[in-house]
Amino acid sequence: MMNTLRPSRHSLLGFITALLAASAAAASNCSDAAASTISVSIPMRSSPLGPLFNLSVGTPPQPMTVLSDWTWMSLFTRSAHCGGSYSATECIPSGQQWFNERRSTTFQNTSFAATGWENTSFLPGVKFAVTYGKDTVCIGDICSDGTVIQLSNFSTVVTEVVPFGGIFGLAPVLPPLNETFYPASYQAYLGGKFGPQVGIHSCAALSSKETCNGDDMLTVFGCVTGGDIFDPSDLVFFDIEVEECLSRSAPLNVKPGRDNFWAVRWTGMWIGTEMVSLQGGECAIGCDDNVPRAVFDEGSEGYGAPVPHSALASLLQVTNATMVNTSAGTKYSIPCGMNLDDLPTLTYELQDKQNYTILPSTYVTYRDDGCYDLDIKAWDFNKNGPMALFGQTFLERLYVVLDFATLQVGLAPLREELLV
Repeated sequence: MMNTLRPSRHSLLGFITALLAASAAAASNCSDAAASTISVSIPMRSSPLGPLFNLSVGTPPQPMTVLSDWTWMSLFTRSAHCGGSYSATECIPSGQQWFNERRSTTFQNTSFAATGWENTSFLPGVKFAVTYGKDTVCIGDICSDGTVIQLSNFSTVVTEVVPFGGIFGLAPVLPPLNETFYPASYQAYLGGKFGPQVGIHSCAALSSKETCNGDDMLTVFGCVTGGDIFDPSDLVFFDIEVEECLSRSAPLNVKPGRDNFWAVRWTGMWIGTEMVSLQGGECAIGCDDNVPRAVFDEGSEGYGAPVPHSALASLLQVTNATMVNTSAGTKYSIPCGMNLDDLPTLTYELQDKQNYTILPSTYVTYRDDGCYDLDIKAWDFNKNGPMALFGQTFLERLYVVLDFATLQVGLAPLREELLV
């Protein structure tokens, strides 16, 4: 069930080809150098904003809960800088976790220029800057000295409390980005602490949380081997293919702009057996090859099965769903008592070579009143740009490998015997 239209392939960046050829065989093979075989498994718990896990920063170690974000850069830490001063009393609301760099004997200032952020999903409408320092970061029992980290510097007092003290970025590192773009785990990889891969899976669709160490999700930093979770022979890798259009597409249009995302070409979709058009029409914000990108992100903005806005009406019709506007946003409700087996599957084709299917039981959520809602998110390529975030709903039954050496995303179905 492959789309017969085959758009021309667009390379990531011309000079990356040589980099991949040189590094792929050595850096990503878990059987090579000793450091590449080291890994650490970190359980994560779900939250409305995205997965959370624990690490430590500084000396002595300051424990910190961080939000995992595949579109963020270096490790963000909440600091007591705000309004032009440094004051925990004024800048840190009660109950807010933060990092006190003045208590760390290993903290160092850097000469990197500050970066300003005009908007983020965890503090909407709040403008702030980050400065950069260096300190020891420990992921599990793997510690890396001199890791470049971000320290928040808000222009005003922020009273909102969020359930984490940092953001753990996992965006890919593309040439010629400097260390301010390096995720903490990538810096550990460069320092020989462990391998270049990050593996992630959720236990939401599994019969047990055993493979997530009793938690909601599990991230493996270093060497990803699969084992009992997925069959390594099922792992398909996709070269990331970015263009400048991504930095102009909401919600990726941050300032300053960047385009280092885990993005691959989204080349086909079917609702049941009906093919969906992915063409955006006369699009003011478009990629050169006129093919939308699937941007992988496990955060809140990637919740819901991605659906092109042009196909929304067809999906609502075939599922007999109605659009309901609430204070929390738009919902798509299904009539009570509807047989989920009558609903269509959603199938996605990536880079013209592999299909992945979301079952109705995955894109439908149950309500307390016994009725259902569609767990979908419509993406308007004309208004938002030619991209969609592929997050937890799409990835629920898949194992994901982010390979920082080859700049590839790997996907494999979780073992059938583990599923509910």
